[in-house]
Amino acid sequence: MSAIDRRPATSAIIASLARVEGRKLVTDRIFLAGVAIALLGSGLFVRASLTQPGTTWDDDGWTVGVGVMILAILTMVAANQAALRDRRSHAEEQHSMLPVPTSTRTWGLLTAMLWPAAVATVLFAGVVGSAAAKGIIINGIELLQLVEGVCAVLLLGATGIAIAAWLPNPFVAPMLGWALFLVTPDDVPRSWHSLTLFVGARSTELARWHLTYLGGLTAIIALVAVGRSSRLRSLLLPGMIATGVVVSSGIVLLMRACPLEGACLF
Repeated sequence: MSAIDRRPATSAIIASLARVEGRKLVTDRIFLAGVAIALLGSGLFVRASLTQPGTTWDDDGWTVGVGVMILAILTMVAANQAALRDRRSHAEEQHSMLPVPTSTRTWGLLTAMLWPAAVATVLFAGVVGSAAAKGIIINGIELLQLVEGVCAVLLLGATGIAIAAWLPNPFVAPMLGWALFLVTPDDVPRSWHSLTLFVGARSTELARWHLTYLGGLTAIIALVAVGRSSRLRSLLLPGMIATGVVVSSGIVLLMRACPLEGACLF
């Protein structure tokens, strides 16, 4: 009587890898540093709402935005370090002989980004709850901006993994993070700023289009990360769809953003 070889399904392997890698990510020192900075920014806003009358999101919520930016950037660095773990420990050759394909392990890492995104969601929920308790109204546009912060964590996390796949050098992700911090638009609104990662729209319509734009970018970068070890044919259709989403939403943002100086950004 021969035994039947029952290998777990690919989705089960990805889910298992995501659990393991997700726990490691949210306890990584680099990610925890980002959480600490995000907590500081959120805490400053909450403190202002409790102690200073007339506190508003427009005037005082910028500290939350800065914390979100740093959290997303450090998530990218932490994800990059996690993706380079095999290389740093000189275990690439051994792991390449495992029955789990490299592409499946990459999908597991990408799915693990849901853990940092969940941490960011809990953090933002605390900010919204604290503001509501003090009577500070966070409207739909501002809620969408917080959702964009979660998407930024996912996007830059996927970027860190893609960098590890194509440019396996531990210094690339930190340098990119520093560049993102430096090129973040200032308080002078321009239409092209709508295509940047960290930007605040002043209309619900633009905020929704920008969220769609970030979602498409996240999908493209995830496919780029997997494309290093997958058949390109299998990624062609989802890549075309994601590119169509990014191009169409980008065109709408450029055409409708800032028809008047200062009317729709920041």
